[in-house]
This record gives sequence, structure tokens and C-alpha cells, in this order.
Amino acid sequence: MRAYIRLELRRLARSPGMLILTVVMPLLSYLLFTNIPGLTGQDRDVAATYAMVSMAGYGAVGALLNYASGVVVDRSIGWMRQLRLTPLSPVRVVVGKGLAAMATAVVPVAALCAAAVLVNGVRLDAGQWLAVVPLLWLGAAPFALLGLGMGYLATAQTVQPLNLLVYLGMSVAGGLWLPLEALPGWVAAAGRWLPTHAYADMSWQVAFGGSPTGTDLVTLAAWTAAFGVLAVAGFRRSVRGTVSL
Repeated sequence: MRAYIRLELRRLARSPGMLILTVVMPLLSYLLFTNIPGLTGQDRDVAATYAMVSMAGYGAVGALLNYASGVVVDRSIGWMRQLRLTPLSPVRVVVGKGLAAMATAVVPVAALCAAAVLVNGVRLDAGQWLAVVPLLWLGAAPFALLGLGMGYLATAQTVQPLNLLVYLGMSVAGGLWLPLEALPGWVAAAGRWLPTHAYADMSWQVAFGGSPTGTDLVTLAAWTAAFGVLAVAGFRRSVRGTVSL
């Protein structure tokens, strides 16, 4: 599996352009949102810290979904069938691809945190940074599995619309664009149980002096398990040549 992960990382290094939108769009949104006087309606330092987590998470989720769902291309060129001939089990293939995908989440997280410090003067203590950055990076892992599941099951024609619908829907309803309190009641109630909210809320809690809640940890763990099952089932179906989405 280590050889497979190295191969996937080399493939990623040859196509850096896919990271541009997942970095540039959240970064521009963050700088615009936090530097127009009166736009946030709250203390600027608070808004800058809150939005740093939101937009870093938004970028990381987008990067993982885009990269992982790209396995639809692997299917079209027969790469999935080749992998089936190797000693790698479906679980190892999914885990290896997911671990390689995690490299894409580093870039938006690093870019947003750097902009928050250099442009907006966000200040956290060392312990908070040592928790927030890993949480924003490693906490996004479930979305790599979700992207893989969609990529294994969807067709080349449907994967991008499906990816965009899931990405935007979970981002908005999960509170990455606006706090849940600003959303309609029924949306906010549902959004509290989405993986995007649990993922970002862990870092919000730490950034404002708290710690991740048990509810967030359990919610994210449950979604991770569900997305893992989806990804493995999708891989098995894809190598049999049957596609349902």
C-alpha cells in the first residue's frame, strides 16, 4: 500500500492546477468578508478568527471532494481493473487513495491560516494553533471517503454536478458560509448533525478557548464510518463494471 500511496502522490504532484480554486476562492472570500467595515456585524477579531476556520474548512472539504471524486477518470481508463489484479484489497485501495487525498487539504488550511495571521492579525496561543491546524487538516478525512464513494459510483457526466451539489449543500447547511444561527430554523436544526458542522465546530471551540465536544466527535466518527462503507462498496461495484448514479 505504501507504493500505491507514493504513486498517487506523484500523480497529484503532476496536476497542481486542481488546487487553485480550492485555495483562491476561499482565500478571496475570507479577505473580502473580514475586511469590509460593518459587513460581519460583530467584533472584527472575532469575525476574522471565526471565518478563518470556516473558509479553511470550506477549502479543505472542496479539495478533498474534487481530488477523490476524480477516481471516475481512473475508472474510465481502466485503472480500477488494474488495481483489482494487484494484492491490494478494496479496503486498502480506498485507504491508500484517501491518505493520498489528504495531501490536498494541507494547502487551503495553510493558506487561510497564514492570511488570517498576516492580513487580519489573528492571534491564538501556541497550544491553540497546535490543535486548530491539525483539526482542520485531519478532521477533513471523512470528506475524502465521501469523494471516493461518489467517484466510484457516479458516471463521468454526473460526478461533477453531484460533487458540487453535495459540496455546496453541506457547506451552507453545515454553517461554513454563515453561522447556523443566521439560517432558517429547520436548516440549522439539520445542519447541527452534518459532518461539515461537526468538523468546523471542533476548531471553532478550540479557537475561542474551549475544546471539541463529545457530540462533534461522535457525529464526525459516525459520518466517517458511513462514508468509509460507501467508498468500499463503491469500489467493489466499480470493478464489477456496474454504475448506478
